[in-house]
Amino acid sequence: MKHVYLLLLLLLPGLVAAQHDYYPPRQEAAPAPRQYSITLKDGTELRGELLRQDSTEALIRTKNLGEIRLRTDQILRIEQTGVRGEGVAYPNLFPQTMRIAPTAFSAEKGRLYYRNYYVYISQFEYGVTDNWSVGATFYSILPTNLFSLNTKVSVPVSSRLRLGVNAQYAAVRFDSFLEGIGYIQGIVTTGDRQNNTTFGLGWSLSNGTVSRNVVATFGLVRKVSPKLSFISENFALFGSGINRSLDFAGVLSAGIRFDRRRHAFDLAAYVPIIVGSTAGNPITFLPYGSYHLRIGK
Repeated sequence: MKHVYLLLLLLLPGLVAAQHDYYPPRQEAAPAPRQYSITLKDGTELRGELLRQDSTEALIRTKNLGEIRLRTDQILRIEQTGVRGEGVAYPNLFPQTMRIAPTAFSAEKGRLYYRNYYVYISQFEYGVTDNWSVGATFYSILPTNLFSLNTKVSVPVSSRLRLGVNAQYAAVRFDSFLEGIGYIQGIVTTGDRQNNTTFGLGWSLSNGTVSRNVVATFGLVRKVSPKLSFISENFALFGSGINRSLDFAGVLSAGIRFDRRRHAFDLAAYVPIIVGSTAGNPITFLPYGSYHLRIGK
């Protein structure tokens, strides 16, 4: 029997090779070229295939003008619009945030963005420079009862790595008393604006004192189809300031973004998790919905 096994082992490579000779490997069709919209800083918009792109220039092939070389400093943005023969595709126009938590990507310079969460929370964000943005969030019906101001500075370390710092001040009114708290967060994002991973650590500040609690964030953004993005953002609370009766507190989430030409819709589920001796129901379910709009051309 041992000799039979040895013979099979010796013959197996030859049998595999003969099979490939008899059944030649199937030739895979070349992928259809992806179509892009390239907007220049002078307002010119070009459409075609992106043949090559590096830190100094981009080479595109247009239907009417042929191949064109563009310097990086001429380009305002590049957005994928679809695959030839597969219809229209829309990029994720709002990569500066996952859904609630920020990424290290910055808002586009000179652009104003609007977001609405659960109808009654509104937010505006403006790109001051390529690496600096400012924003305001408020209660849609009565802004003086709940509002926050935030700013984010981010810098590209490489084409696939970006670092950022996000600072926020939030205030809530109780009767005639206004209670405020600050929050600062360090952010690391890897990947590009359509497919990325973000890690963050944040601390709150109140009355000039840094909290003993740390908020850790982890998020994924993946372009799963020409018009859909998958987003998962997750939070965990650590530190000596947590109630001693709690072993863990955090939030898990998953959802999709319906990408459109100038706006997007988010639908998701958030699952707060509280583990400890005093936690009544450790897991609950919260539905989520939001709307995003990029204002202007």
